[in-house]
Amino acid sequence: MRKLSILLLLIGIPFMIIEANNLSTQRTKIIRWHKYQKTPISIPIEAIQGENSIEVRFLQKVDEQIIFQVKDQQGNIIFQDVIVTPNEQETYRIDLKGYKVGHYELLYIKKDTTLVGEFEIEHSIP
Repeated sequence: MRKLSILLLLIGIPFMIIEANNLSTQRTKIIRWHKYQKTPISIPIEAIQGENSIEVRFLQKVDEQIIFQVKDQQGNIIFQDVIVTPNEQETYRIDLKGYKVGHYELLYIKKDTTLVGEFEIEHSIP
């Protein structure tokens, strides 16, 4: 039994190392969303944080205006944009240049729905 445990450990170590290496070299982060609504909804966008920006892809057709906001750790709105016809563009880009190191929230606001995603900036972007 002991030999089997050691064998399984030796087989698993290379896979753990490969996974750790892949995670450390990954440059983009997918922003996770928190829903603030009583009824279940599907998340209509995907937001991916790159080195200098956040790219938002629309996954569903949106028929009304939406608001994007970025808030800092103190809850101050440091970015806001209203998009009247979001379906005219496949992706929407939020520039992160000038943002300081810290924790931020990305808000997607549409009528009765507010989704809040969290992201970190680990080094200043000039």
